[in-house]
Amino acid sequence: MPASIEIRAMRREDAAHAARWAEVEGWATEVAEEFELFLEHEAAGCFLAESGGRPAGVCVATSYDDMGFIGELLVDPGCRGGGAGPALFDRAVAYLDGRGCRTVSLDAVPRAVPFYESRGFHPVCRSLRLRGSIPGAAGEGVRPITAADLPTIRGIDRRAFGGDRSFFLERRAALYPELAWLKISGGRVAGYVFGRRRLGFAWAGPWWADPGDARPATLLSAFAFGAGEAEVRLGALEANARAVALVSGLGFAAGPKPSLRMVRGEGVTLGADPSLLAVGTAAKG
Repeated sequence: MPASIEIRAMRREDAAHAARWAEVEGWATEVAEEFELFLEHEAAGCFLAESGGRPAGVCVATSYDDMGFIGELLVDPGCRGGGAGPALFDRAVAYLDGRGCRTVSLDAVPRAVPFYESRGFHPVCRSLRLRGSIPGAAGEGVRPITAADLPTIRGIDRRAFGGDRSFFLERRAALYPELAWLKISGGRVAGYVFGRRRLGFAWAGPWWADPGDARPATLLSAFAFGAGEAEVRLGALEANARAVALVSGLGFAAGPKPSLRMVRGEGVTLGADPSLLAVGTAAKG
């Protein structure tokens, strides 16, 4: 008889379990640091499943005003098929509903799409993972982001993304200052990019560029300059024709197993504005 599933609040010490399960899945960006940041930002939305008293899986729900994002749905390989995944997901959805989120988005691996559809989610577009290299250069008008820049960036990002993710932007700037760059044109902000380092690569995102900027790739060149010898990776929604054309033109190639952006509820998915050339992460938009 399968062990009963209990859902409880995730704790800091659970981040090691979550990181191990992410490694099994091949999610190279999702290390313990990511789960610790989720806990610091919104611990009430971080859930852990136990099966027979042992850790069995995790799921994270992040609320952005009246919109939400679900990610990091991971189940221990030895516990799959026992109900931990559905129980975690349903708890995450209920949490966001309780927060008043009208729209909930997620990135689904292909095998999980039928399950999410059974929960009322529908596909929006493919969510691509791209990788490549670009000559690094800190060009004219591009400089490192400073603390004084963050209030302006926060306002731009909130309008473009659809919610307030300033906590994550500020943490990215603090943890990886060499990957945080700002572009100024005509005395105004024309773009910004943040990032994080992982083993052998640097993840670029979020990356925003003003629609009127004719050379948005200069920010990615600055990012590559800060990344040094590391490969550059990023995520982009396939529906964003500007983003896909730009990074493809730079020689970036999409991975073989793209996720699917899915949404439930009213309005548009978080981060769908075409000025957002790269998503922050697949786990929080």
